[in-house]
Amino acid sequence: MSVDPSGQLALDLYRQPSEDAGAPTQGNYHYQTEIIASFCLSMPSDPSISKIVCEWHEDFLIVRDQPPFLELVSVKHHDHMVYTTMNKLCDEGGLTHLFDKWLGYTTGPAARLASNTKLGGKRSDPSPLALYDACRTATLATPTGTRLLAHLAWAMMDVARRTAELENIPRPLSPSPPKAKRHDPSGLPPGLFDMLLRFMMDLRFDCERAAKGHIQDINIRQLAEPAMVRLGYSQAAAPDAYGALAQLIGEASRDRSGRPTDLARFLTNPGAYDPLSELAQTVDRRTVSRDAVLTALRLGARRSAGETVPLLRSGQPPPRAAGGHRLIDKMQLGLLDEAEQDNALRLRDLWLHTWPQARTGFPEDIETEFRLEMEILDIVRRVRHQLIDKAGPYGVQFQALLHQELRQAKLSSKISVPLDDFHILGFAYELSDLCRFGFARPEAA
Repeated sequence: MSVDPSGQLALDLYRQPSEDAGAPTQGNYHYQTEIIASFCLSMPSDPSISKIVCEWHEDFLIVRDQPPFLELVSVKHHDHMVYTTMNKLCDEGGLTHLFDKWLGYTTGPAARLASNTKLGGKRSDPSPLALYDACRTATLATPTGTRLLAHLAWAMMDVARRTAELENIPRPLSPSPPKAKRHDPSGLPPGLFDMLLRFMMDLRFDCERAAKGHIQDINIRQLAEPAMVRLGYSQAAAPDAYGALAQLIGEASRDRSGRPTDLARFLTNPGAYDPLSELAQTVDRRTVSRDAVLTALRLGARRSAGETVPLLRSGQPPPRAAGGHRLIDKMQLGLLDEAEQDNALRLRDLWLHTWPQARTGFPEDIETEFRLEMEILDIVRRVRHQLIDKAGPYGVQFQALLHQELRQAKLSSKISVPLDDFHILGFAYELSDLCRFGFARPEAA
């Protein structure tokens, strides 16, 4: 059975979240990217996973083509912490938030808490460890399981009392009972206990994940290397393939700056987008599909083998970018003909289209862009120096020498982001549009 984006599943998947601050900020959260990558790397061996939707209702959703069709995943990383009490599990562990989101679905999705933080406490107490044992042994529906769930529900009530952000868990109208009496579910909001029982039966505790300092190496060794061999690539290509996959996930998590998939149509005819289609496009931007994962792994393998990075990541010519008027003025002042101006604008379009897709979303992007700018401007200075006493059309000579020097410098080999030297030429023209340099003789500029 394939996933059909219609009916109740689509209504669940394409609901607008009430809180949607995740996508713009997730680029800084390496750990969440590593967790998502681990599921992406299981796609070659698990054909049921059709796609992953980043930062949608929860940290991410896993979409399968067989039950359970949806799985909500909450990611938590804590240094030097163990969930020893129900209150810690519900608050710092994010279980209350995950349950609240789960309540908003009608398709009965699965749920998962992915964390490096272990479940602790005494097995003889109403602790997270005892709750895990009850889930593992399928004894939640027993008297012992009822007592554990009652303690869990009251802990969630404590969290609900302190926050107004929960959408579906009702706020308690009366104080929670003392811990000694929390084994009794009576007094909880009507129906809450039964829904919590269903949720816990659908929940998987995935709390044996590696810490953030080790998870990438473990993912590469235990997941990426076998996946590359299974796909027919060299095991040695796993680090590069993993890097390409992380870039793909970062792009989806950042929502590509919130741009609609069909940006040209959106700008020319914004009325064509009804609310549902805008939501569908948002989900599409945040989606990491099976095909996209396989493409990223193939790109990483090619990069590892030293093959050329493709100029057109999307397979389509880049659209004409906004702006460029200052660049045109500078080229006209340098007496460049219309053909050269058009070529420069196309290279700038290529850069502005490629860079948002190629960047990782991590702080190293700032270093990469800054380094490229400094290298380009240094080459500009050298080109100007070579042309000081040279007669002839300065602008034409400057452009030709700039291309030559930039291609010979092979700046793409000095950065970790997969770019071609033509992309970097496009960045040079963008810097000119930003008034970093022009094409007329300096004394005439």
